[in-house]
Amino acid sequence: ACGLSDLSHIEGLQEKSQCALEEYCRTQYPNQPTRFGKLLLRLPSLRTVSSTVIEQLFFVRLVGKTPIETLIRDMLLSGSTFNWPYMGSM
Repeated sequence: ACGLSDLSHIEGLQEKSQCALEEYCRTQYPNQPTRFGKLLLRLPSLRTVSSTVIEQLFFVRLVGKTPIETLIRDMLLSGSTFNWPYMGSM
């Protein structure tokens, strides 16, 4: 996203999210040991979906018309003190 420059921080967040997904798959779907790998293999094809479509599908009810780039930037810049200022505009 525009304005993000701390590559190591972003890589750390990616690593944490992948570890969380792996843990979730292992605990919630113990009878599907290949589920996590299959999900990772889907990631490249998800990149072909435009950010506008993803925003409409997942975020419009949560953050209204706020661009996802703005939301992610604000979350990263604020660290753990994020207070969701967009919720009032719905």
